[in-house]
Amino acid sequence: MHNELPFLLLFGLITFVLFISGLAGKFLKLPSVLFFIVAGILFGNIVHQENMVEKLSEVGIVLLFFYLGLEFNFDRAVETGKKIWSVGLLDFFFGFVLIFIVVKFLFNLDLFTSLLAGGVAYASSSAITTKTIIDNHRIANPETELILGLMVFEDIVAPVILAVIAAFSTGKNPSFLEINLIFLKIAFVFIGVWLITKYFKDYIAKGIEKILEDDIFILFAFGFVLVFAGFTQSLGLSEALGAFLAGLIMAEANKGEEVEKSLHSIKDLAVAMFFMSFGASIHFSSNIETKYVVMLVIIILLSIIGKFLTGFIGGLIYGFSKRISAVTGFSIINRGEFSIVMGKYAYPEHLPLVGMYVLFMASIGVLFVQFADKLTNLIFPKKKKKKVKKPDYL
Repeated sequence: MHNELPFLLLFGLITFVLFISGLAGKFLKLPSVLFFIVAGILFGNIVHQENMVEKLSEVGIVLLFFYLGLEFNFDRAVETGKKIWSVGLLDFFFGFVLIFIVVKFLFNLDLFTSLLAGGVAYASSSAITTKTIIDNHRIANPETELILGLMVFEDIVAPVILAVIAAFSTGKNPSFLEINLIFLKIAFVFIGVWLITKYFKDYIAKGIEKILEDDIFILFAFGFVLVFAGFTQSLGLSEALGAFLAGLIMAEANKGEEVEKSLHSIKDLAVAMFFMSFGASIHFSSNIETKYVVMLVIIILLSIIGKFLTGFIGGLIYGFSKRISAVTGFSIINRGEFSIVMGKYAYPEHLPLVGMYVLFMASIGVLFVQFADKLTNLIFPKKKKKKVKKPDYL
C-alpha cells in the first residue's frame, strides 16, 4: 500500500507509544502490561502495517519464558514440588480442570477451546504478584513463601500446558495415539535437557566463560534460546517450552545471571511489543453471542473463587491461621502474561473474550492483592484487645 508509513518511522512511533504506556503504568502504580495491551487495541491498525513488529512480538514470548527458565534448576524444581505439591494440585484443579469441565460440558464447546479456556484461566501472573508483594513490603510476611512457591509450581506447569495447547491448535481433534505422541514429545525434550545438564553443563559453563566479556556473547545467548525455541516449535510443541528449557540449561550451568544481563534490553522491548501485538489482534464486536458472554462471566467468577480457595485451603494445609490463609487467597487472584501467551492460540472470534478476561483479571487482581489485609478484615475481623482497667489507687 502506498499510504503505509516507512518502517523506521512506524517502528519509532510504536516504541514511543510503548514508552508512554509504560510511563502511565509507573505513574498510576499499575502493571505496564495493561497499558501495553490497551495501546495495542488503540493503535492496532498501525501495528499490523508491519510484519516485523509481529515477528518481534514472537521473540517477546520466547524471551519471557527463557527468563522464567533462568530462575530454575532441577534441584529447585524437585524441592519446590516436595513442599508445594498438594497446594499445586489444588490450584491445578480449580484453575485448569474445573474451567475445562465447565466449558466442555456446560457450554458444549470443542476439546481445543475447552483446553485453551483452562490454560488461559490457570496461572496467576508471577510478575504482577511478585511486584505487588515487593512494593507493599510483604516479603517477610508468613504467607509470602507459600505464594512464591505456588508461582514456581505454576511456572513449571504452564509451559507444559502451553505445549499441549500448541499441539492441539492444528484445527483437528487428535486421536488417542496422537495425544500420547504429544506427551512423548514433551517427555523427550525434558529428558534430553536433563541429559545435557547432567553431562555437558560444565563444558557449557567453560565455553561461556571464554566469551563472556566479548561483544559476540550476546549473539551466542540470543542464538542459543532461539534455536531451542525453534526446535520445540518444529516438533509441533510451543516455542515457549523450548525457551523455558534453554533458560533451565543456563541456570544449571550457573550462568543464568550473565545471560540475563546480556539480553535484558532486548527482552524488555520484545516483551512490550508482544503485549502490544496481542492488544492489536483483539477486535471487539457487538456481535458476540450471548452464550460466550455468559461463559466469560462464569469463568471470571470461577477464576476469582478458585484462586481464593486455593490460597485459603493451601494456607490451612501449610498450618496458617484463617486470616493469613485468606490474605494468601486474595493475593493470587490476578492473571497476566501466561493468559496472554495461551490466548495467542485462540480462534479469532474468541480473542476479544480472552482480551476482556485478561484486562479484567489483571486489573481486579491488582486491587485484591493491594487490599488483601482490608478484605480479610471483612471476613475475619481482628479481635480487639480488652483494655485492663487501672485500680483507683494508682
